[in-house]
Amino acid sequence: MGMSITFHDRATISGTHRTADQYLAADARIARVGIQTYSGREVGKPHLGTVRIYRAPSEVFAPASMASAAHKPITLDHPADNVDASRWKETAVGWTGDTIRQDGNFIRVPMMVADAGAIAAIDSGKRELSAGYTCDLDWTAGTTPEGEAYDARQVGIRINHVAIVPAGRAGSQCRIGDSAGHSLRDAAGCPVTLRDAATGGVLKLNDDLIAAIETAASAAGMSAQDYVHQVLRYS
Repeated sequence: MGMSITFHDRATISGTHRTADQYLAADARIARVGIQTYSGREVGKPHLGTVRIYRAPSEVFAPASMASAAHKPITLDHPADNVDASRWKETAVGWTGDTIRQDGNFIRVPMMVADAGAIAAIDSGKRELSAGYTCDLDWTAGTTPEGEAYDARQVGIRINHVAIVPAGRAGSQCRIGDSAGHSLRDAAGCPVTLRDAATGGVLKLNDDLIAAIETAASAAGMSAQDYVHQVLRYS
């Protein structure tokens, strides 16, 4: 089949809220199907410049792959080694839940961040997620159903942990609240690209605005949508 290797693929945190104990609960995409590009050195082929590796839906959404995302530690950045019982206490800042589901081309998981330092890092803009997992690589080149060529494909994906990181490989659709580039849209619906240094502040302002609207709507006994419509009507 090929070599077994550890991968770190990134995505972003979304759908967050604070619990009564000030933990941060979230619902996030952590992995996706499709082709991702790695350096040859990352996959044990240093003589190759870049390698295109295919994550087929049949592998990403296989029952054993999906089940491996449940009850896994959340870490702040990737630990030097995969997490197990001997190092869980020193590395974990939270955990994933057990309601793992397919969301289009993504795996979506519930998660709880319980460490105050990790929550502060998220509030400051460190919102990307990177799934640390192992798999085998089948070095049989091929073409995806969409016609994209690849050099190898992942087989037997098993998730070990989910790390909170500054920026990500799986794209901006995987974030707490998905990091390589961050794409927003302006009032006309046109894409706006921000520098990473500015993105955290924009995302925090967006989260703060949503929280303020939800609080005001709750006090008025209205849904957030109805509250916004009323404000716009009388502004």
